[in-house]
Amino acid sequence: MASPRIVIDGYNLIHAMPELARLVENDLERARDALVSKLAVFRSGRGVRVTVVFDGQSMPAQPGRPPGGIEVVFSRAPQNADAKIKTLLSLEKSPKSWTVVTSDNSIVRYARDYGAKTIPSAEFAAKLGNTIPNLGPNRPAPADKPLSPSEISEWEEYFRKGRQDKRS
Repeated sequence: MASPRIVIDGYNLIHAMPELARLVENDLERARDALVSKLAVFRSGRGVRVTVVFDGQSMPAQPGRPPGGIEVVFSRAPQNADAKIKTLLSLEKSPKSWTVVTSDNSIVRYARDYGAKTIPSAEFAAKLGNTIPNLGPNRPAPADKPLSPSEISEWEEYFRKGRQDKRS
């Protein structure tokens, strides 16, 4: 029997997690990295293969195994992540050992037609928890960036003017 595999509709899951969905607009790469980190924690101690599929029409395909053993797959134009997941299912010899994480009804129906189990993204998100993993000192959250010397000078000037206006 084939080993269990979880295949995840990446952006669908990110948008089911408010703390990651907020990152998407400002730092898409950080949102993806945070999801992969969460998945690595989830996977540890489980005998399961985890693949996360992202739309990648505007970027080169970057398949690989980052730390934690999570396989990250980007679709290639003109294929999107939904089509990539369906292709993976159709090529699999034992899709009954798969669980597909998505809230996209067309993928859910397709996966079930191949005998795979499905879990809605919100339900799987609850299993992952609601904290953003630490991405290391080189990837601080945007709010954690220190002010530059020129920004400090601007704020000092702003507050000096404010005090002068109150004295007048």
